[in-house]
Amino acid sequence: MWGVAAVVVLVLIILGAWWYGGSSRVPQGMPAFAPSGQLANGFPKELILDSLASVSQSYNINYSTTTNQYTAQFNSSSSVADLYNEYLTYLPAHGWPVTNNVTKYKNLRGLYAENASSVVSVAIVVQGAGSQATVTYLIK
Repeated sequence: MWGVAAVVVLVLIILGAWWYGGSSRVPQGMPAFAPSGQLANGFPKELILDSLASVSQSYNINYSTTTNQYTAQFNSSSSVADLYNEYLTYLPAHGWPVTNNVTKYKNLRGLYAENASSVVSVAIVVQGAGSQATVTYLIK
């Protein structure tokens, strides 16, 4: 199951890179991790839809002077389907039309949304009785 989740997260990140500029975008920096349990500076706190979520890790990567990526992984007591539906509603309502999603697997969901200035990808997998989500926010 974790292998599938890792593949989905990787595919969402690759889709984002491809959509934005393809393989010519090579990271110029290394991830800068936030302290345990905290969000990386610049990650939009409103993208964590579960107010009781527990952040397991968060980091940012500066690809260039104008392109930055912020990622957060958190645990939620919500089910995969419930959290997926929250993001499916939230993203378009807040200016990120969903352009791609993954719903093929029962224990895994993914979303990719984009507007003129940023990209959001979400991968959600089963974690115990709840779920674990990885949300990536990329400023173009």
